[in-house]
Amino acid sequence: MSRNTFSLLMDSLSLPRFETIDELAELTGLSSRLLYCLSMKTDRYYKIEEIPKRNGSFREISVPSYTLHIVQRWILMEILNKIMPSNRAMAFRYGKKFGHKQNAFYHSHTLYGLSLDLKDFFPSILSNKVYTLFCNIGYNSFAATVLTNLCTLNGKLPQGSACSPAISNIVCISLDKRLIGLCEKRGIRFTRYADDMYFSCDDKTLLLKTFSIIKKIIDDEGFVLNSKKTHFHTPSNKKMITGVTVVSNPKEETSELKAPRDFKRKIRAEIFKSVTSGNYTNREHIVGEITYVEYIEKENKTTYLSRVKKYIHDVSEKIQYFPELVQAYNENRLFSDLEILKSYNIQQIRDEEEYDYLENVYEERKGYLLKHGLDDICNYANWPEPIIMDRKSNETYADKDDSPF
Repeated sequence: MSRNTFSLLMDSLSLPRFETIDELAELTGLSSRLLYCLSMKTDRYYKIEEIPKRNGSFREISVPSYTLHIVQRWILMEILNKIMPSNRAMAFRYGKKFGHKQNAFYHSHTLYGLSLDLKDFFPSILSNKVYTLFCNIGYNSFAATVLTNLCTLNGKLPQGSACSPAISNIVCISLDKRLIGLCEKRGIRFTRYADDMYFSCDDKTLLLKTFSIIKKIIDDEGFVLNSKKTHFHTPSNKKMITGVTVVSNPKEETSELKAPRDFKRKIRAEIFKSVTSGNYTNREHIVGEITYVEYIEKENKTTYLSRVKKYIHDVSEKIQYFPELVQAYNENRLFSDLEILKSYNIQQIRDEEEYDYLENVYEERKGYLLKHGLDDICNYANWPEPIIMDRKSNETYADKDDSPF
């Protein structure tokens, strides 16, 4: 490709041009000395953190300094986001056609699926590929080198940089195009969500035969398959795509998307903890998790939001004997359309069965708080033992002037 062609490409994409550090400094608003240090001594501007994985190992995250992050955001907004990835790249993109939910839905009406994972995805993208990317869009050797240095760490694409997701999508354009061409000829559906690749069709034999060709293309493009995360899905087992479970109903010829069961179980536990203890410090976090699940499942017959609201109502019934918990609940309702909870006057209890129920509620709550090391916000001493003792002597606080609260 000639320099004139590169120039036309940069003009068509409205990419910023620079051939010296001083010109880049003028574009970014930072000093040329600072940009020189950021590009030549990049490792000094990262902090390495380790995040635990589900399997017990750790994922290394390279967190750039504030200044380096600003430069990377400029590269992302002014350069990388102007380059269109393939139409089968579903991650790190805006729009209703992309995202993990749309990725799962694209494969929801096929019978057989093949799930593949690219090993060490970001670190496997080396500096030479990033350099080639910037050269191919029109930057000269000097500019491409500076941009590559600002976007990579120790010769690799770091996990934690603002530029890494967009660069990975652009670098994978060649991989995506080859796989798209392969799959379209065979009637196979293909999408890639970052390092997660999914292939599906209604022909089991065809999908299995195509696997060896898929693997060869992946090897040719410089990536390595994670054999531990290679899964084949049939109609008889659970089809999970990028964390979303596809549930098919062959009789009705319909499919529903479900959020992970463990994740929903975790939400219920968080709701129970807040309602039972009266501590709503993580209220916004819970609402955010519920909103995420509702987004995944909102097209299903029974919405998740209606089910979770019923669960909140059921849990709240057990705290009506505790005025402090009722007040905390009403002040921190997870949803504004939930009914205001009313406190039950325990002085009016007369029924033997209700006494037993009250005693069980108290003991269960006390045990729960002790087990989880939670503070009790209720103002009582050994409650409701005084009422229980009075019951045995056929007395209640209804016959007295004092109250357990």
